[in-house]
Amino acid sequence: MVIRVQPKRAVFKPAPYDTHRRARRLPNWLILLLLGVLAGGSGMLVLQTSYGPKQLTTTEAQKLTEELNSATLERQRLQTKLNEQARLLENTREQSEALNRTLKDDLASAQALLTPLKTQLDLFAQTLPFDARFGPVGVSTTTFIQEKGSTKLTYLLWLLQDKPERPEFKGLLEFSFEGVFADGRTEAVTLARSQVAFGHYLHVSGQADLPPGFVARRANVRLFDLDGKRQITWRVFPLSVK
Repeated sequence: MVIRVQPKRAVFKPAPYDTHRRARRLPNWLILLLLGVLAGGSGMLVLQTSYGPKQLTTTEAQKLTEELNSATLERQRLQTKLNEQARLLENTREQSEALNRTLKDDLASAQALLTPLKTQLDLFAQTLPFDARFGPVGVSTTTFIQEKGSTKLTYLLWLLQDKPERPEFKGLLEFSFEGVFADGRTEAVTLARSQVAFGHYLHVSGQADLPPGFVARRANVRLFDLDGKRQITWRVFPLSVK
């Protein structure tokens, strides 16, 4: 007996132009990518909230803005004040420079006038009498005048060295005045010593205060060394009352 097997019928396949398609789902890699983005964003948000800078409230932001505006105004005020001070300083500098130029001009004019006077004074000093008996340093051309009934006494004298080329002399000058009081008492009044320094000559003038009722009769002039221990010269001069 012969058994015939019928071949299977071909299964119908839809044509390529069939409009019925199966629904597509998202690829796994895209789902993983989206999940990673969400996880990263969530983590960043958590970190920023926990450890990031504090978010300012509206009130705090407004206060900060006001403080910033106040600081800006204060900076502008200080800058304006600084500019004013800079202008004042510049004006002061210009005035100082102008004054300095004026003083230099005045000094130059004064020196121009003093130079011939100094020459004449040097010539005059050479004509002053000098007594060599009292040493190389002496006193010349003195004037002592006391006003009648007054305690004021004015004096004028020249200190000299015998030669213009001698080294500068430095020492102490002392005045003492011998006289009488109204009751007949005699006494000597000594003034405080003053330091002097000169080359060829020195012109000394001034005014002394004497005790009330004291009338000076003569003046003693002494020169000491700088230590005040050794007397260099000593002269006695008459004194007139006018």
